[in-house]
Amino acid sequence: MSLYLARFLHLPESYWAAISAIIVMYSDVSRTKKASGFRLVGTAIGVCVGAAFAALFGQSLWAFGAAVALTVLLCALLGFAEAARLAGVAVAIVMLVGRPGNPWVTALHRFLEVSFGIVIAVLVSTLIWPAQTAKRE
Repeated sequence: MSLYLARFLHLPESYWAAISAIIVMYSDVSRTKKASGFRLVGTAIGVCVGAAFAALFGQSLWAFGAAVALTVLLCALLGFAEAARLAGVAVAIVMLVGRPGNPWVTALHRFLEVSFGIVIAVLVSTLIWPAQTAKRE
């Protein structure tokens, strides 16, 4: 479903919507929601830092390294340490995958593609596959 939505909106790498849905999907709703939150926050931080560095410094390796380091630091300072690796992936995609045009557009597309996957995964987990893990006493 997320792939269809991303394709309908003509997002350039719509497959990220499907990949994101698969990455965050667990057999119980609470784990899906937790993973979704980390992926969403990590992607938001990563695409913002990646787009800013790409706009200011281009695709140089030193800028990429600095952007990843800053992204990991920001995640830690903001209390999202578990989202740091996903944020680093978002930086890499925005900065290293050569696309013509404005890096902010690339960042927006990346965020939307991931967000669609997350929303669909949470909906499927909640409405179609609502298994809950039994709490151990």
